[in-house]
Amino acid sequence: MAMFLVDTNVMLAASAISALSNLAERAMPREIELRELVYDWLVKFDQSDDRMVLDDVGLVRDEYERNMPYNWQEQEYGLQVLQSKRDRMQVDDVPIDTFEGNGEHIAVLAAEHEAIVTDREDRKWVACALAAMIMFEESPHIVYGAETDWHIARTQLEAFGIFFLPLLPAAWYQDRVGCL
Repeated sequence: MAMFLVDTNVMLAASAISALSNLAERAMPREIELRELVYDWLVKFDQSDDRMVLDDVGLVRDEYERNMPYNWQEQEYGLQVLQSKRDRMQVDDVPIDTFEGNGEHIAVLAAEHEAIVTDREDRKWVACALAAMIMFEESPHIVYGAETDWHIARTQLEAFGIFFLPLLPAAWYQDRVGCL
């Protein structure tokens, strides 16, 4: 069984498949066939014994909840998957350090990682991957869909043993950021 860090963009795109979702207008990618790729992966992940990695401070969970607010019609699919994994005890909370800056909690990274991950919101994913490497002696893949930042930083972070699972065709990323 594998471990995964599921970026919020995956949760949003998979949730946006439902006609009852509140996320259809803002989830990326916009193309339904690409959203279906993301949805299919999340369904398989949900039905598997694979584990989900979160931080013990709640930064990942907070981002999920902030981006998938209460929907009176039905709970967003991404949150359903999170609850399903929790119910089956397939979530590992790893310890990360944070600091408060401008009223938000931000994951602490070493300078060499921080230089690569310039988006403060993305630092939590790398901090979780590094913490999991210490706790479990393996690196969970960071799963992403329509996230060009990961595509850009991927090669540099893989040199540190942090791995990724992009869910969209390589051409989608290349069209947006060029060949890297």
